[in-house]
Amino acid sequence: MGNQPARFKARTEVDETLRSPRNTGDDEAPDISTLSELDSLLPSRPALPSFYDATRSTPSPDPDKQKVRHHTVNRRHTYLASGPPGFIRPTLYTSHFTSQWAERTWEFTIVLLLTYIGPQDRALLLVSSYGLFCALSSLLTLGAVGAFIDRANRITAFRLILLWQNFSVIAASAACFALLVMKHDVEKVEGTLNFDSPFYLEDWTIYLIVMVHVFGASAQIASSGSTVSIEKDWVPEIAKSYQDPGWLTQTNVSMRQIDLGCKVLAPVFAGFVIEFCGKDNLESACIAMGVFNVLTILCEWVCSRKVYNDVQALHTKAVDDDKNPTDSAPAKQKGFITDSINSFGVFFSSKVALPGLALALLYVNVMSYGSIMLAYVSWKGLSAPLIGLTRGISATIGLLGTIAFQFSSKRTGINFTGFWSIIMQGVFLGVSFSSIFFGDTQTSLALLIGGVCGSRIGLWAFDLAVSQQMQEYVPENERGAVGGSQSALCSMFEMLSYIFGLIWSRPEEFDNLVTISYGGQLLAVVCYCIFYAGSAIRRN
Repeated sequence: MGNQPARFKARTEVDETLRSPRNTGDDEAPDISTLSELDSLLPSRPALPSFYDATRSTPSPDPDKQKVRHHTVNRRHTYLASGPPGFIRPTLYTSHFTSQWAERTWEFTIVLLLTYIGPQDRALLLVSSYGLFCALSSLLTLGAVGAFIDRANRITAFRLILLWQNFSVIAASAACFALLVMKHDVEKVEGTLNFDSPFYLEDWTIYLIVMVHVFGASAQIASSGSTVSIEKDWVPEIAKSYQDPGWLTQTNVSMRQIDLGCKVLAPVFAGFVIEFCGKDNLESACIAMGVFNVLTILCEWVCSRKVYNDVQALHTKAVDDDKNPTDSAPAKQKGFITDSINSFGVFFSSKVALPGLALALLYVNVMSYGSIMLAYVSWKGLSAPLIGLTRGISATIGLLGTIAFQFSSKRTGINFTGFWSIIMQGVFLGVSFSSIFFGDTQTSLALLIGGVCGSRIGLWAFDLAVSQQMQEYVPENERGAVGGSQSALCSMFEMLSYIFGLIWSRPEEFDNLVTISYGGQLLAVVCYCIFYAGSAIRRN
């Protein structure tokens, strides 16, 4: 043994110590002296990852108690390394699936209902005003919703948001139901209703339309809040408590796949439900949406209770002692405004300013399966099942963008991947843009839809490229400011698209929206090309 390396000597001495009479009991934990001997024989161990520190208590001044606590925590870590119980992930997936399916179904249905409720000669009017109101409401209130989630008990916050969301959907569905009944009665007497029809000037009509906007926006805000609560708080906390980062990664990927699957299939399902009900019986679709949301809240309620009760870490929440609750409201308001301005300054001075701006410019775009284009193709005569099917095809093609990104980024880098992807999107949207030169024909509609579907590959690959650039090129202490400012820009440009939709609310004026959208796409290409050329020059 004299020629053996030091680590083999240490291992031999450890084995001899473990075989000593003091440790013959199967159920008896090693005593303090044995543990101390093991520590002295083994080489120094590397520091534990940061997430281990979250479960370690403050060391006691008593050295003996420190040793006991140290080894107790290590045994606990060994136990927890196996990961969360197997039922947690399926339970989370079940809750997430029902939530996303209900949300995607509602988003698709409300657009088609508003298209029918609105005046025939301005089919885009209510859809644009609804989208604008939802975007503006989310921009102004989601910060407060996030603060509430941070302060409140986890299960209490989630259940309140869940009740809020489903009550809002039911209220909006009831308002749509009343509007449809009233419009059917008026149409039997007056025929087709246009913008100047007295029906849209009646008090009850205005009240009900406002109700749809308010409760629809409320449902969207609550939906975003529930997503933040589960995906940004519950799931990371579960993974941290069980010391299993791999579990977190796999869960995030699977939940994103559920999102995409619901985005593909839920509109198809909603389209067939609306087609089954028929145009003259859309009230049944409103009732179906209300009943379906009641069923989803029961499922989510049971699943969330199961996960919460069985994961003890969810019962406690860290408190930020640095926040002073006695700060005056004017001081808080001033700090909020100052922080917002400073964040935009940090964003525009960062390396990813041009890519982030390019991505935000893509939100000034009606050439996507958003609410405005859905209303337009519905006005053009496309049936609800066919609209849902083409939207599903568009989302499925978009999945190819994620595969293309993985392949390209490994071989050419994320900068070049962003370059070819935004060029590719520009080419396909050029096909959609060319539809305005074919007039009111089926060829025009086919070019519009075909170009939009093809552009999803470039869009998704470009989105992933910019996201990774923000992760790699932005310093850790600036990620929040840069990411928040970029998201705010996206919301701002999205609101612009709805404002343009209000200005040109006649379906015959959809060509104007297409032209503006393609102009935003070209500006995005220019911004990214400047960034790519500059990065290439610096690299060379």
